[in-house]
Amino acid sequence: MTILVGYRPGARDRGDLALAAMLARSSGERLVVCCVVPDRWEMPSVARVDGEYEQHLGGMAHDALRDAEMFLRQDTKAEYIVRTGRSVPTTLAKEAAARGARMLVLGSSSHGSWGHVALGSVTDRFLHSAELPLAMAPLGFRTEAGSVIHRVTVGLDGSRLSEAVLVAVARMTRHMDVALRVVTFAVRGRTMYPSQAGYRAEDMVMQAWREQADVMQAKAMKWLATHDGVSTPTDVAIVDGRDWGDALEHVGWVDGDVLVLGSSHHGPLSRVFLGSTGTKILQSSPVPVILLPAGRGKAAADDASAF
Repeated sequence: MTILVGYRPGARDRGDLALAAMLARSSGERLVVCCVVPDRWEMPSVARVDGEYEQHLGGMAHDALRDAEMFLRQDTKAEYIVRTGRSVPTTLAKEAAARGARMLVLGSSSHGSWGHVALGSVTDRFLHSAELPLAMAPLGFRTEAGSVIHRVTVGLDGSRLSEAVLVAVARMTRHMDVALRVVTFAVRGRTMYPSQAGYRAEDMVMQAWREQADVMQAKAMKWLATHDGVSTPTDVAIVDGRDWGDALEHVGWVDGDVLVLGSSHHGPLSRVFLGSTGTKILQSSPVPVILLPAGRGKAAADDASAF
């Protein structure tokens, strides 16, 4: 099986390469670096100009792959390919399907905040259409040579989908022999209650929510224990903050951490589709995020190799 990473010509950030290499080393999967260039010039022109432009794009693609190979060096073996197509997402999706890719790795938009996941046109398209897990690197993500995943954090919200994702991730972490952490997130908001009610009312509400979350997590842990071939979480936490960035920062991250989220139940069956909450968590995460499609999560709950 294969981990496919889409690497674009002229990319200034190499977080996608660093993440893809870490995932490949951790899983033992084959790594393929794919650069997509347009198969035609969008503006009408004579054949000679089209040919020159095609050569120019091809040169940029091969330069990008040489850059990727120099970045990865001998640390991670990979296959480097150039593909042409009118749409980068469509071309990458076809390549992933043709190779039976286990996962697609994408980088953050260069216009995002440093150290966080930022969506661009390609990543946003995949969030609404991908049928395989997506891994996204924060802008500027780097790893030490030979680094691997040490811990996987999975978000649990009590829905059946998140429970299926929990089982899938527990099977994956057992298979990869890495630690599993379960976290339930909440955001207080700027004004949960009128100022005259005071902070005591807000604290009471948050305490009640935490008690409900404790019960939900306990039930999920018992349900997880009924499955074979799953790892036992090393930590089960409830984290809240004034906003999603605050909540994510309070989780406590170390090198080798990744966060796994399940797709929204409102999305197309077997495809990644984040709801508004999931998107906020994704964009606030300071560590790489793996997005698991709903259908893939259910399949992986029964078969670790389906992840």
